[in-house]
Amino acid sequence: MVNILRQSDITVLEFGPEYENLEESNLGNVVQQIVEVAKHASPPLVVIDLSHTKSIGAFFIQFLIRIWKLIKKRGGHLVLAGLNEDCLNVLKRSKIDSLWQRYPDREAAMVALKELWQS
Repeated sequence: MVNILRQSDITVLEFGPEYENLEESNLGNVVQQIVEVAKHASPPLVVIDLSHTKSIGAFFIQFLIRIWKLIKKRGGHLVLAGLNEDCLNVLKRSKIDSLWQRYPDREAAMVALKELWQS
């Protein structure tokens, strides 16, 4: 299950252990829910917590870009937390690793987002 949490004006999308592999086959039922969050989060500050995720596929990358564009269009920020080395390498091979700031954990991501929003 993807937990949608609000913490200090920041929306956190937490992919649970069942999302160890983020492929089209296991994301289909949550895509629209996350799109709605991206469209309506106020303020538009979103952390995607991938601490439980071990691999990502092309579908997730396309989905991530879509979510990022929705949030950016609203003047907001999307950051990634807990991204492991394998997932980071997939983003690097796709040459999109520089699109999002990355943090080792949710707490660091939230601190950084608060600072970005206040500046």
